[in-house]
Amino acid sequence: MTNTTDTGFARTLVAGLTLVVPFLVVLGSWLLLRERLPAELASHWSGVGRADGVMPVAGSLTISLVMTGLAATAGIVIASRPGMSASLRRGGFFFAGFFAGIGMATWLLSAGLTPAAGDPFDAVLGGWIVLLVAAAGYGVIPFLIAPKPIHAGVDRFRGDQVPLEPSGARAWSCTVTSTVFIWVTAALIIIGVVICAASIIAGNAGDSVIGVVAIAATTLVVAAFIRLRVSVDARGLSVVSAVMRIPVKRIGLEQIAAVEAVSVLQPMEWGGWGFRVTSGRSALILKKGPGLVVTTTRDTQFAITLPDPHTPAAVLAALRDDASNVA
Repeated sequence: MTNTTDTGFARTLVAGLTLVVPFLVVLGSWLLLRERLPAELASHWSGVGRADGVMPVAGSLTISLVMTGLAATAGIVIASRPGMSASLRRGGFFFAGFFAGIGMATWLLSAGLTPAAGDPFDAVLGGWIVLLVAAAGYGVIPFLIAPKPIHAGVDRFRGDQVPLEPSGARAWSCTVTSTVFIWVTAALIIIGVVICAASIIAGNAGDSVIGVVAIAATTLVVAAFIRLRVSVDARGLSVVSAVMRIPVKRIGLEQIAAVEAVSVLQPMEWGGWGFRVTSGRSALILKKGPGLVVTTTRDTQFAITLPDPHTPAAVLAALRDDASNVA
């Protein structure tokens, strides 16, 4: 019988190695074509007609090697992280493949169409735009090769409850990984890279600095919510970013008026997906499902999606009652 762990590792390794292929294609094609390439290559098309921008061969090659090289490195790193969840790993492969595919296709189009046209500005994109569109989906290859989560929807969570004392539970904690914030972070990275690459190719990189910086700052903020550490103890409820180690939400035990474990948190009832703030209410909605709702003494509410909200709700209620009895 084939060992499931070995098979999963092999598939993960193969998925990671597929991200090295675009880098090798760019490097190999340059070695084969370098004697035929002119000093400048067509680098930008506003449509499917003739090129309206050119770039030295060295510049075009460098950009493509950097894009595909970073993707290849990311693929190897992701494949070598044994503790990474299957969902997060497949998502990383997918988006690394997007960059690799774009970098490879951009080089192949420039290096292939320019020599055939003679003059870089006479290079016509035409139907070859299909290659660029198809290459953007290169990440689907490692995504499909990588092992799927064993328990879809469950592997995104990892909880570790502190052993109960004879008098009752005193603490509880759980690490939650949000697929929503993973996709949003990845989308922001793609937008930033596309804007930056397009500006470099067009020769006006300086004009996009402010936009890229703004996107980078937004990406960091969103990335902080990818992994959250939810803890319950004698101090109350705390939610901390496990990625950047910064506090996201803290409610002191003395501020808690009521605690409720809800079977289904409806995103639309709390303002939508992600971190939502409305009048008197705030929430971290990571998926449609069970969650914890805390009502404070100021009559405000905070909700967060959790795989098993009943335990933290019980612990918080018990700690609050103990504190009230002592007072």
